[in-house]
Amino acid sequence: MEQRDLQLFRESLGRVTAQDGFFDSFYDHFMAQSEEVAGYFQHKDMAQLKHKLQDTLQMVADTIEGRPGLELYMEMLGRVHLRLKVERKHFTMWQTALIDTVAVFDDHYDKRVQLAWCRVIEYVINIVFSTQDPPQRQAS
Repeated sequence: MEQRDLQLFRESLGRVTAQDGFFDSFYDHFMAQSEEVAGYFQHKDMAQLKHKLQDTLQMVADTIEGRPGLELYMEMLGRVHLRLKVERKHFTMWQTALIDTVAVFDDHYDKRVQLAWCRVIEYVINIVFSTQDPPQRQAS
């Protein structure tokens, strides 16, 4: 992970999370992607989920910086989501909704910011699913 990507991600994250409506808009985008995704959020405390998402996005950056214990925490999140029947495709939808929402809320959004968000989120999604993905076979 390039340091510049992480810096652009952190700066953009600060800009978007400081704005009212960012998390509401994100969840609207995310749940609109499919009935299946929307179903995961029925009867959930959305205020609590928005707060958790904000914390998680900060942890994403901290994970990439190598803060102790966070990679294990992200792997644990993967196991929790697996029990909830959340698959990698749902995280891809999550990433798409997140980046689409950032594009609306970040006044400095451009191709570099978009790529930074993509790289950072993909990096962490790979950690989240590292305990679930089948091991790669070595070619003989």
